[in-house]
Amino acid sequence: MIDEAVPADPSRAVPVRDDVRDHVGLNVLCNVEDWDIPELQSTVRRILPYFLPMDPTFPMGKEHRKHWEFSQLLNGLNRLGVVRAGAWVLAVAAGQEEVAFDLTNDVRWVFCTDIYGSGDFAHVEAEDRILTDPDAVARCPYNRRRLVVQYMDALDLRYEDATFDAVYSSSSIEHFGGLDGAAKALAEQRRVLKPQGIVAMTTEVIVNGAPTLHDGNLFLFTPEQIDGLCKQVPGLSLVEPIDFTLSKRTRDKVIPLAKAVEDAQINSYVDYPHIVLEHRGRQYTSISLFLRGD
Repeated sequence: MIDEAVPADPSRAVPVRDDVRDHVGLNVLCNVEDWDIPELQSTVRRILPYFLPMDPTFPMGKEHRKHWEFSQLLNGLNRLGVVRAGAWVLAVAAGQEEVAFDLTNDVRWVFCTDIYGSGDFAHVEAEDRILTDPDAVARCPYNRRRLVVQYMDALDLRYEDATFDAVYSSSSIEHFGGLDGAAKALAEQRRVLKPQGIVAMTTEVIVNGAPTLHDGNLFLFTPEQIDGLCKQVPGLSLVEPIDFTLSKRTRDKVIPLAKAVEDAQINSYVDYPHIVLEHRGRQYTSISLFLRGD
């Protein structure tokens, strides 16, 4: 287990991109310029409506990588044809995030699973009350008749093979026990996926050339590990190559993880853009990944 601060190797850092993209790809890193794209703006405004009374211009000027992850999952699944009437979607380690709630407005079933009421996120993002009263934690409009919430381990999905049109996880796979746990979780998701179905996930990737970090229940992937993970599960293949580039503007601001946690706990202050974080010498940000089953 590597948990000390280490020097980064600049030659292994992700490439810096100078151009500004006019759309967000599927298998990409989070970039601050993505907030200029109308698709992201409209999706984030729809699923996080409670920000609008505080700031009618939201999400402009409030660039947060978690909001980008939500938008990427929803917009990516939609672009790939998964968000449709009759579709069955499984949310793995879903907590009580808005993505699952929002999907109920457009698909037939959303099965929302997590170890509710236990684990490190039990009192913040995975309260057990969602099991009996989803209305109590829902923060965006949803169809309560299409949501099923279940206590379930991500490494042991209790569903029949080939049940779901799509399976997704949001910043969860890095908490499953390192590379072995992540690979096992992906294999389980592939098992319950219908032929030609989509596995979607967001996670965290190191961008400054530092080695991997396994710190408690957090595993930070290197780009090489991300690429290898996506290629090692039989029956899954990337829908497009991974774009590991990061803009200079995005790289210019790095927030220490300890400070971000302290700010959130003490006064709910968020230092925007909240995209690249640093922990024990590793600078990292979000990445979205979409794979298709055979």
